[in-house]
This record gives sequence, C-alpha cells and structure tokens, in this order.
Amino acid sequence: MDPLIDEKFILTVSQVLPEHFQKSLLVFAEREAYGPSKNEGLCFENCTLVEFVGDINGKVYLALDGYTKLKLLPKIAKAFQIDPTSRSHSASIMMEFANQIAGKLITEMRLGRYEIDILPPENLNHKLVPISLEHFRQYILIFNLKDRRGEEYMGRLYLILLLEKFPTPKN
Repeated sequence: MDPLIDEKFILTVSQVLPEHFQKSLLVFAEREAYGPSKNEGLCFENCTLVEFVGDINGKVYLALDGYTKLKLLPKIAKAFQIDPTSRSHSASIMMEFANQIAGKLITEMRLGRYEIDILPPENLNHKLVPISLEHFRQYILIFNLKDRRGEEYMGRLYLILLLEKFPTPKN
C-alpha cells in the first residue's frame, strides 16, 4: 500500500476538476478548502456517487446545493447540447458530468500505474448517505465556482473522497 496515496488522490482531484470545469464549462473552480473529515453521513440537493475499484477502492461524491445546481445546470446542459429545462434530464445530466470528472481522475491515477476502474454513477439526490468511518478514510474538497470572467459567484461544489482503509484482497 502506498503511504502517499491519499495525497496523490487529493492533488490529482485538485488538478483535474478545475481543468475540466474550465475546458468544458468556462467556469473557474478554485479550491477553497480541503482536509480529512469525520462526517458520518451526507445529504445534498444534488449528489452523485461514482465508485472505483482495483488497486485502490473508494468512492467519489460530487455534491451541490440547490443554488449551485441552478447556476451550473444550464452550462452543463449546453455543453452536452441538451435542453436544461426538462426536469427528466437534469439528474442524468449531472450524473454524466460527475462520471466524466471521475473518469478523468481515474485516468490520471492510471498514469501513476494504479489499476482502477469506475462503476456506473449513482444518483443520491436528497438522500441521507451514511459513511462508514471504520472502513473508509474521508476527505472533503470544497471548490468556489465563478463564471469565466471571475465576476459572478456560482456557488460551491463539494467533492467527498472516500478511500478504503483496508483494501479487499484480490481473488
């Protein structure tokens, strides 16, 4: 087990997420804070889970409050060329966006020679999600979002990273 794996994940997320926001949405995502967390659960208006398995097992939660979702959804929908006013599409648009970010994170980790695959994203909007502190190390990264000129505040994005404490042995 790599003793610096947590730091590698945090640094990679801190690079990948802002780059993806800048390239795909023309939105600045500036990391405001990060650190270990002892939250025993989470609940957000918009929350997408992407699990990853392999050399390292864990979960990435991409979470937004209502204000941030309202500001981001039209930009994300426009990037996907989808009508953002359709309620039936909003959850799937946000899940696909979170899946893209997780995919880029895992791709970067693979470049570091970690064999990792991601599972399909899961919609956890408005759900209380328990977190096992016994099985996972938990980190939270908070990003301030601003428009491309850096003038309009668009809210905060919360990325919660869970890394399995004791990896499941491979068969």
